[in-house]
Amino acid sequence: MSAAIAWDAFDLIVFDMDGTLYDQRSLRWRMARLLMGDAIRTRSLAAVRTLSAYRRQRETMGSGMTVDFVSEQYRLAGRCPDAVRATVAEWMERRPLPLLRRHRTPGVDGLFAKLGRRRAVAVFSDYKAEDKLAALGLSAHLTVAAEDVGRLKPDPAGLLWLMAQANTTAERTMMIGDRDDRDGEAARRAGVRVLIRGRDFRDFNDPLFQHAC
Repeated sequence: MSAAIAWDAFDLIVFDMDGTLYDQRSLRWRMARLLMGDAIRTRSLAAVRTLSAYRRQRETMGSGMTVDFVSEQYRLAGRCPDAVRATVAEWMERRPLPLLRRHRTPGVDGLFAKLGRRRAVAVFSDYKAEDKLAALGLSAHLTVAAEDVGRLKPDPAGLLWLMAQANTTAERTMMIGDRDDRDGEAARRAGVRVLIRGRDFRDFNDPLFQHAC
């Protein structure tokens, strides 16, 4: 995207987490290696299969309406929901944390610092973001996850909640994500301008962010 952005026109900048603030593909590759190592050690593919089924379940839920996705996301055929929850917590929430910093998107720390001086910086994620933010060495004024509002992206419920908390309007809000079908669609439904990583910019050293302050 070549057009300059009038950053002063925005009171709230909302970032997606996974794939936006860090390179999700490279982290997943690293985690896959650790997971396979664990499978060899334990001689079991249970965790591998559970995580694969869980990710498919979440993608499916994001494409439609689920009355209670917070509970339903852990209900996988032939698996105990508590065991699924424990596997997800271990491999998707806890174990990646020490690795996140090395996969951080270039320029994100400086951008957060600049934007945060004059406006609210928020994170809107389908997963809990607080521990990941800390692991990345970042801080935000506001965070919201799908479980907080009972809706997965592209439902804009989390984005609308952030705008209400920041006491601002859609016209003065910017969404920055990496998936147009999730982040982009949520922004469009909320009437918010959106930037998509990989389409509009490569990383946060892009000239697009040069005058952000």
